[in-house]
Amino acid sequence: MTGKTILEVNDMKMHFPVYKGLVFRKQTACVKAVDGISIDLKQGETLGLVGESGCGKSTFGRTIMRLYEPTAGRIRLNGTDITALSGSDLEEFRVSCQMIFQDPYASLNPRMTVFDIIAEPLRTHRRFKGRQDLEKQIGDLMNLVGLSPRYIKKYPHEFSGGQRQRIAIARALAIKPKLVVCDEPVSALDVSIQSQIINLLIDLQKELGLSYIFIAHDIAVVKHISDRIAVMYLGRIVEEAPKDILFKNPKHPYTKALLGSVPLADPKKEKQRERLLIKGDLPSPLAPPTGCSFHTRCPLAKQECSQIEPSLKEGGEGLEHKVSCLLY
Repeated sequence: MTGKTILEVNDMKMHFPVYKGLVFRKQTACVKAVDGISIDLKQGETLGLVGESGCGKSTFGRTIMRLYEPTAGRIRLNGTDITALSGSDLEEFRVSCQMIFQDPYASLNPRMTVFDIIAEPLRTHRRFKGRQDLEKQIGDLMNLVGLSPRYIKKYPHEFSGGQRQRIAIARALAIKPKLVVCDEPVSALDVSIQSQIINLLIDLQKELGLSYIFIAHDIAVVKHISDRIAVMYLGRIVEEAPKDILFKNPKHPYTKALLGSVPLADPKKEKQRERLLIKGDLPSPLAPPTGCSFHTRCPLAKQECSQIEPSLKEGGEGLEHKVSCLLY
C-alpha cells in the first residue's frame, strides 16, 4: 500500500433541493447530504468510511461514481477531473471505477441469468472477442469469486445472499477496474457470511491491486479490511487516521462513542472500560446545527462549540491523524 494517489476529492458537496408545490414548484430547503469533504486514496489502499445511518456515506460513494452530479467540488481519478466528463469520456471513466451495492437481493436483475448479469458490463464496454471469449471470461470471474461456472444459467433467486453478493462482485470486476466503491456490501448478510465476503475482498485486492472505498456503519467490520478510516457525521469527516492509530488513540468524541459500542472479547476489560455516551438522535440534514454539527449530542461540548465550526486539521499522531474538534 505504497502506490501513487489514485483518487483525490476536494471540497465535495452534494446538496439536494427540497421543493414545495405541484404546479409552481418553489425550493424551500436544501438537504446537505455531503457538505465539503476532501480526501484521497492511494493505489492498493482501502479507505473505510464509517458513521451512523443518514450521515451521507452512501451519497458520498454514489457521487464519486457520478451517479449523482456533485453540487460543488472536484473529484480526480488518476489526475483526471471526472466532474467535467461527459459522453464517451464518462463511459471510459466507468471502466476504471465500479461499485458493489448494499443489497444483493435488489442489485441483481431477477429476470437475468448469472451469465447475462456478469456479461452486461463486458457487452456494454465491448470487452470481449466473440462468444467463446465471453464465456471464458465469465467462467474465470466465477472461479475468481469462489463460485462454480456450472451455475451460469441459474437465476439470482436460486442463490443464497452470500452467493448473490459474490455474483455482484464478479460483475463489478468484469471490466478490470482499479477503484471499487463498496457500499455496505455485507450489512444485508448473516454474520457468518460477512467474514467470508470480507476475506474475499481482501484476497481480490492483493491479487488484482485494487483500491477500495469501503462504506459501513459497523466500525468493527471496517477495522478488519481498512488501511485508513474516516469517520463521517452529518455530511462531514470529523476524524481521519490510519486504523491502528484511530483505534489506539481516538480524538473526536463521536469516534470515541463509536469505538465504545464495539464489545471486547475479554469480559473483565469490557466491564472496566469507560464509555463516552452520546445523547439524542442525528439532527436533520435539512437544518444542521450551527457551529460544530456534533455539539447537540456531545457530552464534552462547550459554549463555543455551538458558535464556531471546526475544520479538519492535524490533531493526533503526525500528519496522518486529522480531527475536526475545537478541543484539539
